[in-house]
Amino acid sequence: MKIIPLAFESLGVRSMCTFVQTDQGILIDPGTSVAPKRFNLPPSLEEIKALKESRERIVEYSKKSSIITISHYHHDHFTPFESNRFLESSSKIARTIYAGKKLFLKNPDSNINKNQASRAKKLLKNLKNIDDMEITYSDNHEFQLGDTNLKFSPALHHGSDYSNLGYIVAVSITFKGEKLLHASDVQGPISNVALDYILNENPDKIILSGPPLYLSGYALSHEDIAKARANLEKICQEIPQVVVDHHLLRNQKGLDFINNINTMENMEVIPASCILQKKPLLLESDRKKLYKPITTESSLDKYLK
Repeated sequence: MKIIPLAFESLGVRSMCTFVQTDQGILIDPGTSVAPKRFNLPPSLEEIKALKESRERIVEYSKKSSIITISHYHHDHFTPFESNRFLESSSKIARTIYAGKKLFLKNPDSNINKNQASRAKKLLKNLKNIDDMEITYSDNHEFQLGDTNLKFSPALHHGSDYSNLGYIVAVSITFKGEKLLHASDVQGPISNVALDYILNENPDKIILSGPPLYLSGYALSHEDIAKARANLEKICQEIPQVVVDHHLLRNQKGLDFINNINTMENMEVIPASCILQKKPLLLESDRKKLYKPITTESSLDKYLK
């Protein structure tokens, strides 16, 4: 099994997009974005460049994939057909990504909030216009494709059990006795339901979202952060390789969070960039330092071309 992170916070954008090569090419959560506002500032040019490059990687690896999985309907986890001011028009690119694929989607009709349901409806409407494509709702189902087994979780909370952000579906990929679990947006996990699911799956490797420290005391309680840390430590005690990224690394404190767990005996946890032997590139966290006003359209255009 070969695992290639394509877009993550440690690679400069908001995403958890991952390519997995078994006897199948599998593209997980093919979306990428940047925060439209952070520190009351729009994205820096460095972020826009990273966004463009991550979209190009997603398109490139979509051509190597026969399978696409989408855990939920936030725009950093799938490519919409609607345009984005920081990227060229998405419609043609979305068609390129999804055409000819087996799509395993989170069920848009159950365990979903209003925002995600609306986005899912738009996505499905556009997907109907693409030929040679197969759509399956994945929640709590298992599939054998060649020598690769895909197992999808029941709907798990996006963060805490009282979160209003909806639900996600995690995916386990098993190939030749090796299992990877990709658990998008569980944020720690904070939820003990998500923790129990992860431990019961008992994967060799896991990729998951850490807690959003930058929302501490605002949208996330200190108790939830402590719970996420304790749950992550339990995961590290049971799973040999833990990759934690996404929400956690929208703040430089996320690296301290990881390092403090790494100092504990028999535990190892890394950001996704380390799989590629790259240092974490936390562009959103550094926006105050990086941002410069765009004085001309040509300044932005050079990053979009």
